Amino acid sequence: MIVKNATFWDGTKVARGELRNGPSDEEFDATGRLAIPAFNNAHTHLAMTLMRGTGDGLKLQDWLDRVIFPTEQRLTPELVYRGAMLGCLELIRTGSSSFTDMYYFVESVARAVEESGIRGVLGTPITGFRTPYYRDADDALRLAERQLAGPRPARVEFCVAPHSIYLCTEDVLVRAKALARKYHVKFTMHVSETRKECVDCHRQTGKWPVEYLDRLGLLDADTVLSHGAWLTKMEVRLLGERGCTVVHCPASNMKLASGGVMPLPELLAAGARLALGTDGASSNNSLDVMREMKIGSLLQKSHRWDATVAPAPLMLRMATAGSRDLAFVDLDDVRMLPCHDLIANLVYSGGAVTDLLVDDRFVLRAGEVTTFDEARVKREFAEAAAELLG
Repeated sequence: MIVKNATFWDGTKVARGELRNGPSDEEFDATGRLAIPAFNNAHTHLAMTLMRGTGDGLKLQDWLDRVIFPTEQRLTPELVYRGAMLGCLELIRTGSSSFTDMYYFVESVARAVEESGIRGVLGTPITGFRTPYYRDADDALRLAERQLAGPRPARVEFCVAPHSIYLCTEDVLVRAKALARKYHVKFTMHVSETRKECVDCHRQTGKWPVEYLDRLGLLDADTVLSHGAWLTKMEVRLLGERGCTVVHCPASNMKLASGGVMPLPELLAAGARLALGTDGASSNNSLDVMREMKIGSLLQKSHRWDATVAPAPLMLRMATAGSRDLAFVDLDDVRMLPCHDLIANLVYSGGAVTDLLVDDRFVLRAGEVTTFDEARVKREFAEAAAELLG
């Protein structure tokens, strides 16, 4: 696709000219639009759109034990597909062309990715307890390997996704990382999300969570750790030395009152790679990465008493890390006016996403989803949510 008359962000500044994204010679007139790399939601649980708003106001462990885990025991492949389709719709409409997912019935999420036309890195959440998807951690690991060894739809990648230190034994974590290395894929998990998680890990192992994972040999450039809200200075240094990616999920951490704040400046200085994620719609309650940029920046500034921390260009780089696609934002949207600093406008005011170009194909064109029937997806989702929660 050749993008004509583009106002675009090149990673450092706003420029004007012509862009090429994809091999075709089809032309797209981007007059009146800001072209940016499409957003990449680096950590979510897509089908949890089904549980948006449930357990509102509960603390994390109560929310998990009393609401989320029991509800998830009633999941089916069709329910997950319908929840994932609505998630894809929300991602498309808010400018995200890709996401990293940790959820059950991965095949159903892959089906949604294929139908919607976007990209997904998908992993089974490996835990030690029985779920509707597998019997135990051994079964989950076998299931993950079948996915890695088998065929996959276009624009789908699989990863290995143990849920957390507190839901996986040491043996399971080591075997999960060995599986990721065998197939040369990403290894992702929740880490240091709450103070309790960190204290429990230290009490049981004598190590803080990241230190513990490093002792097991699990940290490298293919390791993606989400949250990191309670990291020590030593752990920050380790993450930088190992080249890990840390995903900031500010809205979810604040909504669930996790208390800690990811040490973004220190991680950046240490050389760790940074990305941005929403977490699931049940804890955020949104999958909108554009909103997450503002929340993340303001949280860091307020927490540090420093307005120079987490500037708009850094947040946009985090929100688009790894992106291969283009999103277009309406420059005439009232939130983008005046045009003194378009990137600050985008991060702190937001804007209307008009078009989304993925793999040389528009999945959103002039505000209309092109790859599926939006009304049908909403109708089927409403039926699924009623079935699951009723």
